[in-house]
Amino acid sequence: MSNLLGYEGKKVIITGSATGMGASAAETLCELGAEVYALDISDVKAPVHRFIRTDMKSRESIDAALAELPDEIDILFNCAGVPSPPTPPFDTVMINFVGLRHLTDSLRPRIRSGGAIASISSTAGMGWKSNLDVVRQFLELETFEAAEAWLKGEPNLNADAYGFSKQALIVYTQLLAGDLAKREIRINCISPSPTGGVFMDKLTEVIPEAAISPFKPAHGRMAEPADMGRVMVLLGSDLAGFISGVNIPVDFGYCAEVAMGQRENHMNIS
Repeated sequence: MSNLLGYEGKKVIITGSATGMGASAAETLCELGAEVYALDISDVKAPVHRFIRTDMKSRESIDAALAELPDEIDILFNCAGVPSPPTPPFDTVMINFVGLRHLTDSLRPRIRSGGAIASISSTAGMGWKSNLDVVRQFLELETFEAAEAWLKGEPNLNADAYGFSKQALIVYTQLLAGDLAKREIRINCISPSPTGGVFMDKLTEVIPEAAISPFKPAHGRMAEPADMGRVMVLLGSDLAGFISGVNIPVDFGYCAEVAMGQRENHMNIS
């Protein structure tokens, strides 16, 4: 029972591990005995095996990080993400999805059988079904450079760059599930409700907290980073060994209330 989650000795990659949900997950993974390789543009405080400074909107930076990572790994956690606003729309999608996909696609051949990928999406991306044609068009641009060029020429990007980046991540997760299952590799993502921390601090510099309140669960409080970090650790663990291809709302029932018509559907969740 001491290694119930199965992390002891496993090689784990985690992005966005300097603050928030990623930092919480990284701390827990270290405590559980994983060999943690942390990628972030800022310094990481968790006692990880190795920290590699990485800019997730730069292919060159990601490729440099890839060259320093092990040839075989067990689990990839994609936790890096930025709010928009204040982050410019183009940078938001590059960091939240394009860089994430490049890293993930590059590491997929290195993941051992029985391994896993877990990413952080958002309830802001839960309206993906109503935008599926556009998301699929974007995902068909398989290279970093093609996606970057499309974003630079997309006039509607400013409308909701953050939500679009998370829609792309949810669809990407589901599209990969079947192919990865052939290698006994799982892939999932979570969609948090509003969560406190550095991310939310940046967001509320430009958006009043009162405007975020309609998206909180019925108890009226924001989640804490650890509420999400723990779920990420669970999804990558042996305990979740038959869960794959799903986007899990981690929102204390918010999406359930929307589905049951008990809350206004501000994000077009279907």
